Amino acid sequence: MKAVKSSIVEVTHQARHASVSKHVRPKLRFAFVAAPSLLAVALSAISTTAFAAPSIQATSGTFGHKASVTITGSGFGTKGTAAPVVWDDASGSKITDKWSGAWPNAGTSSYQTGYTTPIRGITLPHSNISKYISGAHGDAGGFDAGYNVIFWKTIPKPSAVYASWYQRTDDAWVFNLGNPADNNFKSFDYSAGSTPYDSNNWYLAFGPPRPTSRTSGAQWLFTDDGSSLSNPDVNGHNAWWEDAINPSSGVWTKMEVEVLVSSTSNGYLKVWQNGKVVLNYAGPTDKYPGSTRAIGIGGYARGYGNSNNRRYYADAYLDNSRARVVLANDATLSKATTIETQIPTSWSTGSIGLTVNLGKFSAGQTAYVFVVDPSGVASSTGYQVSIGGTGSPSAAPAPVPPPPTPSGLSVQGVN
Repeated sequence: MKAVKSSIVEVTHQARHASVSKHVRPKLRFAFVAAPSLLAVALSAISTTAFAAPSIQATSGTFGHKASVTITGSGFGTKGTAAPVVWDDASGSKITDKWSGAWPNAGTSSYQTGYTTPIRGITLPHSNISKYISGAHGDAGGFDAGYNVIFWKTIPKPSAVYASWYQRTDDAWVFNLGNPADNNFKSFDYSAGSTPYDSNNWYLAFGPPRPTSRTSGAQWLFTDDGSSLSNPDVNGHNAWWEDAINPSSGVWTKMEVEVLVSSTSNGYLKVWQNGKVVLNYAGPTDKYPGSTRAIGIGGYARGYGNSNNRRYYADAYLDNSRARVVLANDATLSKATTIETQIPTSWSTGSIGLTVNLGKFSAGQTAYVFVVDPSGVASSTGYQVSIGGTGSPSAAPAPVPPPPTPSGLSVQGVN
């Protein structure tokens, strides 16, 4: 690249304010020699401003469960509909009031997926809810009567997807059932059409290795029944990713899935479990035909036909945007192990209104608020808040020094 040796900046009142009389003629012209390093400083400042991460400057309201809070700052981006496509804390009366469907919805009624107070000794993941979502692979009557425990939303083909939820299985889960007895277990589905597992779909699953007991290990895997996901991906990584927390290990885990929906190599699929990135695929994510998609939480298990093989879910959040607000237990989001998705009620580039979802947080604890913008970029540092109280900045950002004063500056009047 050729070195830039000079620059002329001209400010003309007539150009900036068209309503000024055409008889206003005076202008100021500043001519100076600018070293390449000064130009680099200026371009860097412009770039930083244009693509800065979201920054939270203040919050108003008390961080109590289901309280209303407003976050103010900059760089939040825009979100056409503030509220998520679905937020489900199991406080409703019927699961299909919020979701397009749920399986099983046939066969034995007690196995069908829906809301329930705690059963079979499985406690809630936290004390801020009174019910969870549950269904059992108890029957062996087909896709809607035993094969799958899943709930889904049918939406127009999105540009992005973000979902989060708590999950676990029953303590009495029976392994090594079915033919083959391979412990096949799926946990999330993205499908063309209006229901899960269309011939054009991809899903998240375990291994192999798959859970073979309550204490065994497992590994995250993606599989495409169609032709969207690449194996290996554009970075050369195959479909097997990081170790997974066994869903039958007796603990609740928090899942997050983020997708940039694309038919080209710029797409991605990222999965977190308890705040840790466990799958980070790069490449196309949707080459499927049609304009309708079904996004499902849960899935198929080979161990159907046994009443002990029951799944549990809580705090299910689904949106067609990557933009979101979360509460975390660390000022650095990548180090957080508790991450609770908040429920936006309004959204603009400088202000977000939300309904607080405390999840696992309780009164007196310190938490950190992060805004993730529509491109998936999160606040660089969390904004500190007190649960049951208000917030304060975690740390003031270091001031940006001004660029050096240019030399060789002259001011000339131009008639």
